Amino acid sequence: MILNIFLGFIGPWIIFIKHLYKKEEKLLLFLVAPVFSVLAYTINTFGFYFDFWEVIPFPDQKNLASLPFDLGIYPVLASYLIFFIKKIKKPYFVVFLMTFFTTFLELIFVYFGRVIYGNNWSIYLTFISYLFPYLFVYGYYKYLIKLNILK
Repeated sequence: MILNIFLGFIGPWIIFIKHLYKKEEKLLLFLVAPVFSVLAYTINTFGFYFDFWEVIPFPDQKNLASLPFDLGIYPVLASYLIFFIKKIKKPYFVVFLMTFFTTFLELIFVYFGRVIYGNNWSIYLTFISYLFPYLFVYGYYKYLIKLNILK
């Protein structure tokens, strides 16, 4: 669990605070991160319920093992998604790259046995399970722009 806490929570937030928070991207912390955290928690809960995946070290206490990721790396990556969309100005390209990157990170966890797939779940379905939430966050970002909350 210590590995999950460090890699899934502490490490991503240190990077976020050192990099994005100092770049006048403070609103991303308060607007994007909580939304994606709730989205990640919801998706993981469904995945656990239907036995699509398990996160080690607590396969019986499913949400506890994934909590560092739901509160850490996933909201941080969603914030970076918006940061790169603003910077590069090619939103669907950035969404695809971020989806690919997140899937690759999970593939590493699968390879080392920290995430176990079941019920015919695959890395391809994992890609799709990240693609739609990232597209949702992009739509949410566009809505925040429309409301003049973000620029």
